[in-house]
Formats: sequence, structure tokens, C-alpha cells
Amino acid sequence: MSIKRLALAGIIAAALTLTACTGTGNQNPTASPTDTPTPTPTATSITGEAPADEDEAITKAEAAIELLLATQAQVTGEGNGGTDTAPYEAVATGAALQRYIEDAARIANGPTLNEDGESIDGPSTVEGAVVFEPMTAYGQEWQGVPNGLVLVPGCLDLSGRKITTADGKPAMQNPNLRNQFEFQVSYDAESKTWKVSNLIDLGATC
Repeated sequence: MSIKRLALAGIIAAALTLTACTGTGNQNPTASPTDTPTPTPTATSITGEAPADEDEAITKAEAAIELLLATQAQVTGEGNGGTDTAPYEAVATGAALQRYIEDAARIANGPTLNEDGESIDGPSTVEGAVVFEPMTAYGQEWQGVPNGLVLVPGCLDLSGRKITTADGKPAMQNPNLRNQFEFQVSYDAESKTWKVSNLIDLGATC
């Protein structure tokens, strides 16, 4: 399967610790992200009949990941700033939904560590995007649907996202901005919708 680069902006609670530190984070040096255009979602959810085979399931799952990450860019980007998390409900569920909502709350309200290690309350601003590079993907049965759950391990590149805290300073970042994560995408047979249900830190850089 060819590797796709899936644009997004934003970080879930786990990914947030890799991109911008909250008030309880470690005092790490700030990396210098590059500016990346913020993607705009072209659909509200990925829908369709149950997958005919694993290839179709993987295609749908990767589209769902891409849409979630684009939605995150929209939710935490300029003009919203994490205050409206309703769009997540169409693209995420379970643990993933909760983590994205928590990240948006940090963007909207703080606290976030700035580059000097100071815990700053108030809204942060987000520019740019994160990129996800799938390494492989495979499906398995989920709630009676063959290939209804797709696991997509890959590399989450956070170098293109810039967070500025409420005091106008860059947010503190983890120096390791490329890390391995696994997206888990599940199919809801009742709503005929694919949603990201979890994101797992694989504990390695890439």
C-alpha cells in the first residue's frame, strides 16, 4: 500500500504533550515548526455500506483519519480556537473523541507552557498542520463486520504546527516532533459511518 501524507492540524491530549506542553509538562526546548496551510474539510463524515474487503476498509479508514485531522485544524485554528468541538462528533468516537475534545479545551482555555516554561492561562492560537504518514494498515472483524476495525500505524509529524500561548510567546514543544502512533478506525453499522476510535502512542520516534 502506498504511503499517504494526511494533513491535519492539532493534537489530541496525547499528541499535545508532543507539540505543546500543559502546565504540568516538562521544560523542553522549543522547536521551530514550519508554516503549513490549514486544510478545510470537504465532508462531515465518511459513510457507506460495510466494506466489501480489506482494501476498501483501509481506503475508508485512511479517509476518516484525513478528515479527522482536517477537522481538528478547523476546530483549533483561527476563528474557532477550540471553542466549538461539535464537528468532532461526526469523525471521532470513544477515546479519540474525548482526547480531541480535551486538546481543544487546552487550546481554548489553557494552561499551556510557553517557551520559558511558564504556565499560561487563556486561549492559545494555532497555525499550520501536522502530517500523518501511514506505514501499513490492516483490518479485523468489529461488532460482526468483517474488516470493520482498521489499525493504521504510522508516523505523526508535528513539526509543521505552531502554537502561541496567550502571552504571545511560542508554546514549549517536545524536541522529538516525529513519533510513531497507531490510529484505530471503526465502522458503525447502524449509522454506516467510519470514525477514529483511538490513537495509541507506540513509544518510538520515526
